[in-house]
Amino acid sequence: MRTPRRSGPFGVGAKLDKLVEHIGRQLESAAEEGKSGLSESWSEEQAILEAIPDYIFRIRRDGSVSVAGGGTRRFLPANDPVPVKSGLNAAAKPGSELKTRSQDIVSRLAEELARRSRQLVAKAEETGKVQTFDLQLNQAGRTKHYEVRAAVFYRNEVLAVVRDVTARREAEADLVKLKEELERKVQEQANELNQLKEVFQGQVTLLAEEEEVLRRNFAKMERLLEDTIGAITTIVQRKDPYTAGHQQRVSQLACAIAREMGLNSEQIRVVRIASLLHDLGKVFIPAEILAKPGRLSKVEYSMVKSHPDADYQILKQIDFSCDIADIVHQHHERLDGSGYPSGLKGDAIHLEARIIAVADVVEAMVSSRPHRPASGLDAAMKEIEDGKGKLYDPAAVDACIKVFREGGFKFEVQGGESG
Repeated sequence: MRTPRRSGPFGVGAKLDKLVEHIGRQLESAAEEGKSGLSESWSEEQAILEAIPDYIFRIRRDGSVSVAGGGTRRFLPANDPVPVKSGLNAAAKPGSELKTRSQDIVSRLAEELARRSRQLVAKAEETGKVQTFDLQLNQAGRTKHYEVRAAVFYRNEVLAVVRDVTARREAEADLVKLKEELERKVQEQANELNQLKEVFQGQVTLLAEEEEVLRRNFAKMERLLEDTIGAITTIVQRKDPYTAGHQQRVSQLACAIAREMGLNSEQIRVVRIASLLHDLGKVFIPAEILAKPGRLSKVEYSMVKSHPDADYQILKQIDFSCDIADIVHQHHERLDGSGYPSGLKGDAIHLEARIIAVADVVEAMVSSRPHRPASGLDAAMKEIEDGKGKLYDPAAVDACIKVFREGGFKFEVQGGESG
């Protein structure tokens, strides 16, 4: 009887270690003495081992293998079939086919372990550590996976616990496949996103090019509009120099008021264009009336009051992309409806027109005319303050007063003319 060399727990628990060690001694004793049966204690231990889901093998360096709990009483030479209890009739008992398959698995595992016995025992004894590796067996077209954990049991032999880990390995393989499939789909989506990105970048480039073309065209239109306004101003100046200078100065003041009121750049642009054209209709009034030094007659004044309609008839033919014609048409309207030509009230008058109305009155009063001298800035401020909320837009009046009194606004000199 060999003296056992204990290696401690190796994955099946301390109690199982003691049980396996005891079973090993029983197996060895039975094999050496040639006994045909086992003790009552051994039967109990065998029943416990049979209830354990793992297979337990005792492997010698010479290649012989014995099975604990598998019904064997002796070591198995390599490649020999696993013996079963004598008198067992597989065909006579229910479940014998399942047991036969189980015995076949045990036999094949024993054969595989026997082939590895020399190297396995040598490695375990050399390192003193549990040796762990996998075995794969083909059964009915399916690969079965077994995890083997072997530790030194006696000199020149090890005890191996073999567990069926097929479900775990298949689950791991499924996870790997799933991971690969997810990675493939992610890569496909990444490729699609890259393609979409390239298309998007192409569209962005195309839009940028189109935007640049539009910007250039808009700049050309702006220059054309400026040239057109300049040409119109020249025509008006030839007919009435006072009117031409008046429009330019009203434009300066109206834009200053609009900025003070917080209007955006597009609104200020509309104010500037409309104020530069607000007296265009005066080109149809006889020059002698416009330059008359004395008071105008009712007929003459009626002719002067018709210029907003003339403005509208000229400007409505031009596509300004904004309400220039309507704004110019309304620059003599008043909040209380006392203005002309339509007698509009309050918000029915464009905000830009209400701003130009204030600038128009102030510029007219601070400038001299053939029929009267200038009234001065103080008189002009008093006029719009007195008419605030009744005739003139309150916000425009406040802004106008502020740009003069706090902003120090002054009319700019235009091309040889004085303000």
